[in-house]
Amino acid sequence: MTAADLQQDRASTDVATVERITRALIDAGPDESAVVAEICRIAESLGLQTVVTDASPGRPNVEVVLPGEPGPGLLFLGHSDVVPAGEGWSGNPFRSRVHDGRIVGRGACDMKGGLAAVLAAMGSLARRGVVPARTVTLACVVDEEDRGLGIRAWVSDRTDQTGRPPAFTVDGGRPPAFTGCVVAEPTAGTVIVGCRGAANIVLTVTGRSAHAGRPENGRSAVVAAARLVGEIDGLHAELATVPHPVLGAASWNVGRIDGGTGPSIVAGRCRLEIDRRLLPDDDVDAVVADLLRRAGLVTDLDVDAYVEMEMPGFLTDESSPLVESALAALRSTGAPDPSTAVWTASCDGGFVARDLGVPTIVLGPGDLEAQAHQPDESVDLLEVARLSRAYARLMTEQRP
Repeated sequence: MTAADLQQDRASTDVATVERITRALIDAGPDESAVVAEICRIAESLGLQTVVTDASPGRPNVEVVLPGEPGPGLLFLGHSDVVPAGEGWSGNPFRSRVHDGRIVGRGACDMKGGLAAVLAAMGSLARRGVVPARTVTLACVVDEEDRGLGIRAWVSDRTDQTGRPPAFTVDGGRPPAFTGCVVAEPTAGTVIVGCRGAANIVLTVTGRSAHAGRPENGRSAVVAAARLVGEIDGLHAELATVPHPVLGAASWNVGRIDGGTGPSIVAGRCRLEIDRRLLPDDDVDAVVADLLRRAGLVTDLDVDAYVEMEMPGFLTDESSPLVESALAALRSTGAPDPSTAVWTASCDGGFVARDLGVPTIVLGPGDLEAQAHQPDESVDLLEVARLSRAYARLMTEQRP
């Protein structure tokens, strides 16, 4: 991209465009279908192609496509869902407003601003007739904030019976492979090269109820669960001694315990909800199997476990073309010294990295810790516009 092209891109990806798109996505409300319908309307107005497929009945994923040169494409990834609005808002969470240069509304930061930046970048190239270096696809999936239904379905559509990506073909009609994936989640403009994954594990202990006057007639599931909590705390301490050199240590956290029916009854059942942060090479089935083995060492009661949600981690080499191109794209927008980092959060990008073997980064407008999932959530309009310009540069220059 020449200096003249870059100046034109700065003019075409303006604040007014990203404001219009971000506000429209917030105003579509919390329903994923309504957000997808709005994305399709916006994409059509920008001259972009769309493909809608159901991850499950009534819960649609959408792809927005800008055709480019032949070969593997560049993937941008986002999600259409938001967390519940909650209390403490100064206005309607789903009626966007602009205050001091920031758009306020549920999902503004996580991640309607990121979606708007990608759409505006694709639209600016389409409007000017610029053919990207690779076909650009924005995949916006459902259910990221809960159990990952959308990304699981999207990735499954792109793997064969062996669970591996199919070979890239055009005539065969299979989806193209990708040179890289950019998750447009809020990173305050930092290039995130990796993150731990996460699994929510539900552990159920089954004992035998009895009258509390003779507790020895029963088998307390709560007492057994308490022993298990101690064992899990020990597992957490063990993991802390062998941290990953970049991502840090995997971890355990017992976040919720629910057991028994009242103080006069020996608890016959107890349920633990556990968070396990995963390193990229961790196998969650092996993690659960080891947990159950250790449970058998501290109690002879029946203990069952299942994985309620799993989101894999990933780590991309900082010297990869994707990372270097992203840093160069940020510098082209005036960012003086863009940097890389790793995340404490998890995201859908782990599925793309693990299941499709695609180098993945996270890069988007907004501050995850300061704004996401909070009352009066907001995103800075100038930052959304700057990231949109960086995305456009990445679309035109990123190579395998």
